[in-house]
Parts: sequence; C-alpha cells; structure tokens
Amino acid sequence: MAEILRASEMGFCMGVRRAVHIMEDEATPEKPIASAGEIVHNPHVVEQLERTGVHQLPGPDEVDGNFGAITAERVGTGRIAITAHGVGERVLRDLEGAGLNIIDTTCPVVTRAQRYAQKFVRDNWHALIFGDPGHKEVRGIIGWALDEEGQSRVTVVEHADIDHLRQVIESFPGGFPNKIGVMAQTTHKIDDFAHFVGNLMLLQREANFEMHVVNTLCHATTGQQAAAAELAHQVDVMVVVGGKKSANTRHLRQVCEAEGARTYHVESAPELQPDWFEGAERIGLTAGASTPDRSIDEVEERLTELVGTA
Repeated sequence: MAEILRASEMGFCMGVRRAVHIMEDEATPEKPIASAGEIVHNPHVVEQLERTGVHQLPGPDEVDGNFGAITAERVGTGRIAITAHGVGERVLRDLEGAGLNIIDTTCPVVTRAQRYAQKFVRDNWHALIFGDPGHKEVRGIIGWALDEEGQSRVTVVEHADIDHLRQVIESFPGGFPNKIGVMAQTTHKIDDFAHFVGNLMLLQREANFEMHVVNTLCHATTGQQAAAAELAHQVDVMVVVGGKKSANTRHLRQVCEAEGARTYHVESAPELQPDWFEGAERIGLTAGASTPDRSIDEVEERLTELVGTA
C-alpha cells in the first residue's frame, strides 16, 4: 500500500488548452482543418483532434521550398492552423500569400517572445536565446528576428557553462556585438536561465557589451516546476506524465531528479512497471503542460491498481 500525491500544479497549460479548444471549435469531420506540423507534443491529444477533423500536415521544417504554396497544394484554399508553438514571420506570409485561411493558435506567451526577438533586431541588438535550437518554438522565434536583408540576428545557446558562453560570444557572426538582448525558450527551467544570465554578467567584466534581459519564461511552466520540486521532497518515487518529445515534460523530470526523487517519465498508463514502486510509501504524480487530464487520471488509476492506496 502506498499514498499517491498529485502536484498542486500540472497538466494542460493555458496555451495548449487554448489551442486545443480553438481547433475543436473550428473543425468537424465534414469541414476539417489542417495543422502546420505536430499540434502539441502529445500523441493522445493529436489522436483526439484527428478524430474531430484536425489533420496534421508536415510542418515548415519538414518542407523544402515555399511552405505556403506546398501546403496549399495539399489543402486547396482551405484552412490551416498554426500550432501553439508558433511559426516564423516568413512562414506566416507564405501561407497568406497562398490564399489560405489561417487559424492562429500560437500560445500568447510564445507570441510575446517572438515580439521581443523582433524588437531586439529592429533596435539593432543581437538576440541571444537560451534554449534548444531544434525546438519548434525556438525556430519560430528566430523567424521573427530577421534584419532588413532577411538575415537572422539571433544566436541560440543550449548550455549555461561560462566557457561555452565565452566561445559563443567571441564567435558571433560579423564580429563581437556591443548590444546583446537576452531571452529564453518559454519552457526552460528558471534556475537554469538565472545561471545563464549570471554567467553572462560575469563575462561583462571581460568584454564591454551592453545587455538587456527579458524574462520570456512561461509562468505556468515555472509554476509546475516549482510544484514538482516541492512534491519530490515529500515522496519516494515521482511519475511524470507527458509526451516524450515535450521539452517542458523532460524539464519536469530533471527538476524531480535534482530533488533526489527516483523519477520515471511515461506517456501512458501501460508503461508503468510494478518494480518501480517496490518499497515506496509515497508516490508523487505530475504532468507536462501538453498532457490532458484523461492521461493523468489513467496513470493514477493504474498506479492504484499496482500499489493500492494508503
């Protein structure tokens, strides 16, 4: 027998819930819409929306050539949904130019980050993003930070290590910038971003550059991370529910592990293994921002079957 505890904040964030509701309201099996890439990083949500009439197409990074024209060939003059992760400005203009009816479900927090990147470049700052260069959200933000010649004025940095940062700054294209705008992928961990900014401040002792920092982290994500960390202190084992491609879900696992809890990341209830919970008296449960309530409930029900409840 074990006690199962839920984190105080977890599951669907405002941005994902908003995107899903918009698509559900717009699509029917008789009048489907297309999605420009993976809707959210959760296969259960994608399958649910497919049943309601949302058909996933390849995203901008999976297509060579004019994304709007290629997409229009597939959906005619129909409707195309921009996912919660957002897209770059050029992609949006290509879709408009192809005559498609755009349903924009970009998370408002991501839109805010896009506008900051755009403003940095327009004001002649070099944008420095702490994040994953391969993530859809980051690629979309980069697409809003082009100069008048269409060249990117953005550098994406994955690691906060000061020696790595020094190498990055010294290798900026066009020489060392004297004005650097600093921001983060919205789903990053707040402690990691603080460490990143702190090391940049230390580098200011070595080089004379001006730095403008904006906090583009998602409050919902940071709240979930804080709740997961608090719960991880109280339990023997943590279970994190969410898509394996989901950055914020992976960060939740890292947060729990950093607190010393034995942690397992699953997408669905059947992945749970009985031996994970041997000897555990308290089990914590949290979930990523793209994880629907149904998936969380199914995992908790399976945990109850495996260990009982205290």
